[in-house]
Amino acid sequence: MGQQMGNVVLFMGVGESLEERCFPLPQELEPGAILVKTTMATVCGSDVHSWRGRRPFPAPTVLGHEGLGTIVQLGPSVRTDTAGHSLSEGDRITWSIMANCGCCSFCRIYDLPQKCLSLFKYGHAHSDVPPHFAGTFGEYVYVRPGTSVFRIPDDMCDEEASPLMCAAATVTAGLARIGLQPGENVVIQGAGMLGIYAAAIAKEQGAGQVVMVDVLDKRLEIASEFGSDHVINAGQYDDEEVVLKVNNLTGGRGADVVVEVTGFASVIPLGVKMLRIGGRYLMQGALYPDDNFMLASHDVITKCLTITGLHNYDSRYLGRALDLVYRSRHRYPYKRLAGPAFPLTAQGVTAALESLETHEGMRPIVKP
Repeated sequence: MGQQMGNVVLFMGVGESLEERCFPLPQELEPGAILVKTTMATVCGSDVHSWRGRRPFPAPTVLGHEGLGTIVQLGPSVRTDTAGHSLSEGDRITWSIMANCGCCSFCRIYDLPQKCLSLFKYGHAHSDVPPHFAGTFGEYVYVRPGTSVFRIPDDMCDEEASPLMCAAATVTAGLARIGLQPGENVVIQGAGMLGIYAAAIAKEQGAGQVVMVDVLDKRLEIASEFGSDHVINAGQYDDEEVVLKVNNLTGGRGADVVVEVTGFASVIPLGVKMLRIGGRYLMQGALYPDDNFMLASHDVITKCLTITGLHNYDSRYLGRALDLVYRSRHRYPYKRLAGPAFPLTAQGVTAALESLETHEGMRPIVKP
């Protein structure tokens, strides 16, 4: 019997067409590894940015870092997931966006394992060398040692689970980093997938008023179904009017916390203006090179503000996000955020990327 093969769709470089390739599956797994058959992947905005060349990126690469799959084979020593649940072949799992060593200073001292000195990120690695299956836009994913994995409850559907490993985990970590407290008023800049999750998760954690700010009415309508008490279309008002609206909604003080998940640094000065004295600003979206902003240092100092950035997440927050979304799935229609669906072909993945770029879908699906 010949060696079993698996299909992938490869990013070949900026401006190049995506290509379909077939690679051999690994015959043996190293200790701590898991071979997963992909059941669903979703397209993240950073996939589009990589595809369009908005940041340096390796090629050829199997893109995709959101998804889930069923276990095909467990490597030696793998018996449970990160939460301690037993694992068997056929179980559905999701996994952290990265694998880290657990030993370096960033892993053990600075509490930033996502900046591990030996970091591996799914969907961000050369895929023309074994084990090849490094992203979710393929039939299989080789889940490496050092990756946190979580078994998905049987009564949680694929559409609810697929975006967890990036969007939901990222904002869960961000809200923890900024220290959101029950009763605090939160403004979220950007009603994309991260913003929608941020609204629902903030509300689940006891936030007071949750105010969503965006420029697309369609997205603001969706935000109203996911914990946002108020929505503001910033494209219809000047900055002073937006700040006044936030002040009116927060007893004249301003927001306790503002979360930036737009991906555009140009919104940051407005976000800072919406904060109360002593408020806290969280930056998670505007991370691309040469995307700059300017602040009045007088405002930051005299208002005693805290400004914090967070990139990706410590993998324990994937477990927290899974629990939060699972518990609240009957209150918020998470399933509707995923789609439309496209096949795992070069043409299908291209169409899925274009679908997110044109705002046709919040999280387009790629399905083998």
